[in-house]
Amino acid sequence: MSVFDVINKILWFIGLILLQVLLLDKITVAGVATPMAYIYLLMLWNRNGTRWILLLVGFVLGIIIDCFENMAGVNASACVLLAMLQPIYLNLFIPRELQDEPSVEPSLKTLGWVGFMKYALFCVFTHHLVVLALEYFALTDMVGMLTRIVGCMALTILVVLIFELIRRKDG
Repeated sequence: MSVFDVINKILWFIGLILLQVLLLDKITVAGVATPMAYIYLLMLWNRNGTRWILLLVGFVLGIIIDCFENMAGVNASACVLLAMLQPIYLNLFIPRELQDEPSVEPSLKTLGWVGFMKYALFCVFTHHLVVLALEYFALTDMVGMLTRIVGCMALTILVVLIFELIRRKDG
C-alpha cells in the first residue's frame, strides 16, 4: 500500500465520520430510515489489503460512531463483522477476468453495475441487520425492524452509489 493510498484511506475515514455525525445522523425518512454511509470505507478495501488492518479500521470506525451515537459497541460489532466478511463478498462478485488479479478494488468500474450492486447489497445488509437487531434487541417488533432495515439499506445504497458515481468521474 503506497503513501497515497494510506492518506486517501485516512481522508475517507475522517470525511465519512464527519459526514455521518454532522449530517446523515440528522436525516430520518418517515421516522424509520437513516443512511449509514460510514461503512463505505470498509466496502472500498481492495482485495490485497491487509486483513488485520481492515478489522482494526472496522473496529475503530464503529467505536467512534458508537461514541457519537451513544451506543454501546453496536456499530463496532457490525463493522467488525462486515470487515470479516467483506473479502468473501468481494470474491463472490469479482468478474472472471479479474479473478487472478491480486489488487482488485471494489467499484462500479471493476465489478460493473450488477456486480457492484450485489456486492453493496450484501455488505449493507450484513451491517444493517447486525446494527438494527442489536439496537432493537428483541424480536417482538419484527415488522418494525425489517421496515427499518429496508429503509436504511435503501438510503445507504443511494449514498454509496452517489459516492461511486463521483469517484467514477474523478477516476
